[in-house]
Amino acid sequence: MASLYKSSDGRWTVQWSAGRDRHGKTVRDSRTFKSEDLAFHFKVEQERRGTGTGKESLISRADTWVDHRLGIGKIGEKTAVGYRERIAAWGRLLGDRPYKKLTSADIESAYGRLAAGDTPTGRIPSARTLNHYKSVIRAFFNAMEKASEIDRNPTRALESPNGLDKRTRRAPSRTEMQSILDEAEASRALFGQIGFILRLSSHLGLRRGEIAALRWSDLDLVAMTASITRAATQPTGREVYFKTPKSTAGIRNISMLEPTVQLLHQQRKRVAAWRLKAGRSWADNDLVFCDPFGQVLDLEEMSRSAGRIRDAAQVSREVSPLHGTRHYNLTQLHKAGVDSVTIKTRAGHADIRSTVGYITVDDEEDRKAAEAARGALL
Repeated sequence: MASLYKSSDGRWTVQWSAGRDRHGKTVRDSRTFKSEDLAFHFKVEQERRGTGTGKESLISRADTWVDHRLGIGKIGEKTAVGYRERIAAWGRLLGDRPYKKLTSADIESAYGRLAAGDTPTGRIPSARTLNHYKSVIRAFFNAMEKASEIDRNPTRALESPNGLDKRTRRAPSRTEMQSILDEAEASRALFGQIGFILRLSSHLGLRRGEIAALRWSDLDLVAMTASITRAATQPTGREVYFKTPKSTAGIRNISMLEPTVQLLHQQRKRVAAWRLKAGRSWADNDLVFCDPFGQVLDLEEMSRSAGRIRDAAQVSREVSPLHGTRHYNLTQLHKAGVDSVTIKTRAGHADIRSTVGYITVDDEEDRKAAEAARGALL
């Protein structure tokens, strides 16, 4: 509860307790107003919100903020994990200083260190990853400003350090994709399934989590359609679990062709043989891709296996190990003349700008563009 009292100078002060610091001492914060009405309304709002003390570190206050957003359904569990990871990196660089006292210079300095590779993994992050770091801390301080916990957002003028590579990952070419698939077919990774996984993703453009969550009941091999209604996720340090897509656009039906159906028939034979051999040890999860006992595959191992195959195929690291097959599928649809709205729907994107970001314009496409302008040359 907050307390309200009149100061000797005639102003009104609201004081409140918000738990204890890391040493176990009670921490109090206060705010002074010119009138009793203003102070009273602030007291009521403060008690309703249960905001931070202002003396907490960035990590402490931001962690409470993430819990609140998760609790009211503004973000999902996977997003919350990502927020916490980014906030932990910021907190390590900014230390235990109260979040209210952090300045633009403090945050710009920390951001420069992140860009130089002072990250939890020690790797220099990509421009996209750096943007995630910036987005999270900016969202936190926006919320603090909106709640009147700070007067001004110190990240408002935060800019990316100079010299960052702005290029995003690209789709593999047809030749590179073939090299990856050839290498995958000879691999025994993921119990011999990595070749099937990469080929299916290149056929349908599925995300990693959608592949791992795909069930036989989601497939109609006669009508040649796949129903995508869920995805697997694996927060850092935790087991794999299933969830609904982040947006309704992720729930969709995808048409398949005969080569894809034949691929799935082969996979069904493999799973049936495993089920027969496992007997009572079989976990009846109805999964298209699983381990020999029917359990869901480890998502991180899927990515690591795909990365080893890409490298063995001597394909550039500009191509994402597993997600590159999704890039490939959407790029090939674009090259075939499929309209952007249809590609967006098949990809399960809520925003067409996401779809555009997946499409790689290569030399072949550029040459076609030049030829298309032939009639306009003077």
